Amino acid sequence: MRAFPVELPSGTRYWTVVGDELGVVEEADRFLRELRLARGRAETTTKAYAEAVVLFLAWCATTKREWRTAARDIGLFMLWLKWTPGNGGQRRVVVPGPGTKPVRGESRINKVLTAVRMFLVHAVVNRAAPT
Repeated sequence: MRAFPVELPSGTRYWTVVGDELGVVEEADRFLRELRLARGRAETTTKAYAEAVVLFLAWCATTKREWRTAARDIGLFMLWLKWTPGNGGQRRVVVPGPGTKPVRGESRINKVLTAVRMFLVHAVVNRAAPT
């Protein structure tokens, strides 16, 4: 899964999320399209948000959680962000923990959480996820 740029016939660009088979992740795409086209956010904003959603969906897949209900475990996602190396944790490595240098700093984690919360709120509002 990764963030992927999309150029519309109008020339407008935004970023979306594609799965391992290069299929668009529909709910993430709806969210990111709305941010760019309806809310007028910058292309770079959709890129940052797409990358954050990729991290969240990778965590859900790695930990066998359904993304629609994974918000109840957001604290575990925060720990995963702090201590799991890049590539969405797909590398087979020993994960460091407290007492070592975190993989991501507080500022980066907060930016990811902001995007993920907006993604989940969008899903709830559009009835793609339970309240």
